[in-house]
Amino acid sequence: MRSLNPTFYTSVLLTALFLFSCSQSEPQKISCGDHDWQSVEEMVFPYLEADMQTAMIMQGQSSEYKTHMAADFALTFEESYPDSVVQILRKLEACNTGT
Repeated sequence: MRSLNPTFYTSVLLTALFLFSCSQSEPQKISCGDHDWQSVEEMVFPYLEADMQTAMIMQGQSSEYKTHMAADFALTFEESYPDSVVQILRKLEACNTGT
């Protein structure tokens, strides 16, 4: 029987600890000024199909890259994202600072 490398067990343990700490942490504080259109794109693009990515880029151009508009547009696909991303998008949508 072949034994597994100790680094495998270390990786599994660290991953489990990370996931546990994320689930136990307090809700993330969101500062509207810390986010822009691009940060919203980077957050949601991994969950969107290519045509929806293109639509989001076009929406950015037409809304002058306002952060709250990016969040608003991205939330139209909220079923595609993890809950943590949806929570951040909702907070950014509420900012409505025009940034």
